[in-house]
Amino acid sequence: MTGTRSSLLQKLPILAGLSVDQIEELESALRPRRYQKGEVVFHRDDPGDSLYIIDDGAVRIGLTSSDGREVTLTVLGTGGFFGELALLDGEPRSADAVAVEPTRLLRLQRETFLRFLEGHPATAPVLLATMSRQIRRLTDQVYDAAFLDLPSRLAKAILNLAVAAGGGPDGVSLRLTQTELASMVGATRESVNKWLRFYQRRGIIRLGRGTIAVLRMKELEDHATSYSYV
Repeated sequence: MTGTRSSLLQKLPILAGLSVDQIEELESALRPRRYQKGEVVFHRDDPGDSLYIIDDGAVRIGLTSSDGREVTLTVLGTGGFFGELALLDGEPRSADAVAVEPTRLLRLQRETFLRFLEGHPATAPVLLATMSRQIRRLTDQVYDAAFLDLPSRLAKAILNLAVAAGGGPDGVSLRLTQTELASMVGATRESVNKWLRFYQRRGIIRLGRGTIAVLRMKELEDHATSYSYV
């Protein structure tokens, strides 16, 4: 498992450029924890005290209104990470995190990371750059919701998830339900299903039970722009 943890840490953008010794130093501080499907990792407004890395499984990051309505911001798979804002400010969580299948997480506490940062100040600019990219992603989500039609928003959401999952020219399989995807793009499940079938008929994706296989990344990217279907 040690090698697996090291490889996960090396792929994290916030730790880019660290030496092998520095990676191993952080690796020794990781604490594993298992979650069952549907189990809450944390709620919005819970204390923010740690970063989580997905060693195996998947986690939904989203928001829940006072009347129970849910919006999915993203679904992260193995190798993904979340809760990184807590490493900087220690403020309450800004979203909910829920395991969507049996999941194993690796937890890095804020106090541990701050001690590491004091000893390795060169890491700070990399961390700030990562935070800036997150703000840009949130700005893109607002833009998409305002200016892109549903099929374009849907294509872009799938494409972003595929890229995050390491998809290349040969595509990638995503563990994602249509309900979660509908929540991400602000549409009904029925509307999302209609356009998923549209993309499937064109051989761009393949639908499975709780999965979406992206077959042609380039063609999906072509559709992830404002496009009028008449």
